[in-house]
Amino acid sequence: MDQAAVLTGSYNYGLVAASIAIALLAAYAALDLAGRITESTGFARTAWLCGGAFALGFGIWSMHYVGMEAYQLPFPVLYDWPTVLLSILAAVAASAVALFVVSRRRMTLLSATVGSLFMGGGIASMHYIGMDAMRMPAMHHYNPRILALSIVLAVVISFAALFMTFSNRDEKMSFSVKKLSCTVVMGLAIPVTHYVGMAAVTFMPMPVDPSSLKHAVSISSLGLLGIGLVTIFVLGFVYISALIDRKLALQAIELELMAQQHRLELEVERALAAENSNKAKSEFLANMSHEIRTPLNGIIGMTDLALETDLNREQRDYLHTVKLSADALLNVINDILDFSKIDAGKIDLEAIDFDFHECIEGALKTVALRADEKGLELLCDVSSEVPGWMKGDPGRLRQVILNLIGNAVKFTEEGEVALRVRLESTEDSRVQLQFTVSDTGIGIAPAKLETIFESFSQADSSTTREYGGTGLGLTISRRLVAMMGGRLWVESEVGKGSSFHFTAVLERAPEHAATVPHAVTAPSVLTGVKVLLVDDNRTNRRILEGLVARWGMISASASGGQQALEMFAAAKEENDPFQLVLTDMHMPRMDGFDFVERLKELSGLPTSTIMMLTSGGQRGDAQRCEELGIAAYLLKPVRQAELREAIANVLTARKVTEQISLVTRHSLREQATGGTTLKILLAEDNLVNQKLATRMLEKRNHMVTVVANGREALTALDQGAYDLVLMDMQMPEMDGFEATVALREREKDTGAHQPVVAMTALAMTGDRERCMDAGMDGYLSKPIRPNELDAVLDQYLLEKLASGSEPEPLSEPQHSIDVSQLLDRIDDDRALLADLNEIFRADYPNHIKMLQRAIDDRNAADVQRIGHMMKGALSNLSATRAAELAAHLEEMGKGGQLAGTQVLLDDLAKELVSVQQVLDYLCPENAK
Repeated sequence: MDQAAVLTGSYNYGLVAASIAIALLAAYAALDLAGRITESTGFARTAWLCGGAFALGFGIWSMHYVGMEAYQLPFPVLYDWPTVLLSILAAVAASAVALFVVSRRRMTLLSATVGSLFMGGGIASMHYIGMDAMRMPAMHHYNPRILALSIVLAVVISFAALFMTFSNRDEKMSFSVKKLSCTVVMGLAIPVTHYVGMAAVTFMPMPVDPSSLKHAVSISSLGLLGIGLVTIFVLGFVYISALIDRKLALQAIELELMAQQHRLELEVERALAAENSNKAKSEFLANMSHEIRTPLNGIIGMTDLALETDLNREQRDYLHTVKLSADALLNVINDILDFSKIDAGKIDLEAIDFDFHECIEGALKTVALRADEKGLELLCDVSSEVPGWMKGDPGRLRQVILNLIGNAVKFTEEGEVALRVRLESTEDSRVQLQFTVSDTGIGIAPAKLETIFESFSQADSSTTREYGGTGLGLTISRRLVAMMGGRLWVESEVGKGSSFHFTAVLERAPEHAATVPHAVTAPSVLTGVKVLLVDDNRTNRRILEGLVARWGMISASASGGQQALEMFAAAKEENDPFQLVLTDMHMPRMDGFDFVERLKELSGLPTSTIMMLTSGGQRGDAQRCEELGIAAYLLKPVRQAELREAIANVLTARKVTEQISLVTRHSLREQATGGTTLKILLAEDNLVNQKLATRMLEKRNHMVTVVANGREALTALDQGAYDLVLMDMQMPEMDGFEATVALREREKDTGAHQPVVAMTALAMTGDRERCMDAGMDGYLSKPIRPNELDAVLDQYLLEKLASGSEPEPLSEPQHSIDVSQLLDRIDDDRALLADLNEIFRADYPNHIKMLQRAIDDRNAADVQRIGHMMKGALSNLSATRAAELAAHLEEMGKGGQLAGTQVLLDDLAKELVSVQQVLDYLCPENAK
């Protein structure tokens, strides 16, 4: 290039300053536009984006054109207006891309990079298209390096401008240091791109092509001023519009905030009113619950006790109806309270270690009587893979199981109800179990399979009248299951039955060692024993087969008495007899007792190897078992541990002697506790509840002291030691909470700890927690259920045994009477025992006097007669030693050998004193 021919020009610094000012206005407008577009939606956003792109693009182009006019050449310059228009469109497009990118919800590095390439390219295009619009007697040439630099600068400055605009788009103030700083940086950056591009060009003289002047126009100074003014007007208009829009938006936000604050105040007022209403409702429910449960406790408890006495059929039917009605009322109360707790989100699950099998089997025991009354088989099958100890909420798990089994029993008239538990999956210490409760009942129509889980719903409105119920049980169960991380569903076929399934997630707990200090029978006692299982129910046979196989026994099954007799005879002929027979009581055509009688006639089998299971015991069953020589008599559903222990006891005793006492649930319980009793302090102000609780505890051989309030309880604890305190919560003078807190304060100095269990009608949300916070060790809600009471008493019995505490002094004379045998013989009827005690107290001194007179008169016949009479009476009382002494006197009288009878009479008289002590201990009210 001939440097001498290069045309040189000069800058008009006024116009340069004007171009920079326009750039600053454009940058400031860009910041406002980004905020407006971001906050707008729909058509308003599109309008702001289009209008803003035009205004900002026109401002950038105006800065570029004024900057070009600032460079003055030694000849006039014309402009091709179509090309100028094209440069304006490039500026508008670049502005549109920029505003679109910075108004998005988020900006990533990728979107910023792509946006800067389009925006920078658009600005560079605008600049060089504008340069190409110049019409003059010269040709422009570009320095490639500086040209490339200008394009790079355009892209880099665009990248920085996008991020700065994005970061300041939410600025609400019209003027701020941060906003002005960004305006200056962006405003100066745009001219830098322009003037670097201007530095890249040189002009060489060249004649003008006349054809290129076809669309050329000349811009005068006045026109240039007009462009500047129009640009300022457009940018100013944009700024003022954005400012007004911002003000209006701020006012709208303020109005919305005021409205929200007003709504919030109303919501707070409503929430406060609702909280006060809920508090009042909760207090009302708590009071009503207490007032209803207190008399219900007396009704249900006393009815249970009355049903255990000797009644005629009509009386028993009346009392049974009372019991069913009271239970139904209690279930309604419990359902409503539980539903209100769950609906309010006020139920939390416990996380405690518990014996899983005990939880399941205890739940089944609760409904066993109802199932037996309807002639239903109640079955339980827990997979051997299921861990024995779990961590979770046993109370809520038991509640779900009871609800499902209770429904199954209610809607089933014949057949069976079965509970099956399977291990579904394991993950670390967490296990997921699947429970299935199936029945052979009325079934559910397909259209009703989901609606039954809705509140206050049943499969058919008619069933509400026929079967009763609130329709809340399944709703409560489904919500509880969901809280346990599982789900509840049902499969059913009308007329064939239903299967309710639910899953629950629990945690494995370490296996708890037995706390009972008696020897556990070694598994070798059961291993290899051949057992005959007799039961008409196929499912029950399968369950028993699985159990005995798990214990190493060899089993064979029969579906009825006749088949069992044939199998037994065949095994005997093959010299491979059955060592144990485990038979059901209730079977068609030949019941359990008939089967045993036929078996004795057939084989003369040693009777100590026969065990009987029954769904419901009847008065006199224990005595008939003894007469037939049946070794064990257990109620179904029998606990696995209970059955295993009973079989072990039978087989162990057979190796020692052919005669053993009848094994029952009472004897197993006594064996587990070693005959130990508890000394219990009962704090209760209600006279009915005092009498009921005392009777229930004395039936279990415990010694009870009754006080009427917390102050008297503290006084009693000062005067003597107790194994357990059962504390009512609402009492006059000093309630149970105050008494327990005062007791715990006293113990801080002594280091002792007195077990205290709440026994209260308070059953609302937080009542258990209040009792625990007051320092109590347990909680029993009224009405008191025998199985729940037994669970608490067993816990403290085992603790007493584990601590090595000595039994109460009165327990020693119990060797004079086989208490377990006596209680089984009279079916644990304490009222009958009290009558027998009164008769014995009145009769035995006279019998001793009559025997003494007969011995003195050397009247052998009277000695035989009186001895025989006393032997029978003492045998009925299970007074074994006394009966043996009376039998010796009978034999000596029968043989006319009266020498030594005086010594026997003296021993008998001493033994009868011990017998009377035991009877008084078992019937403390009579002793008083």
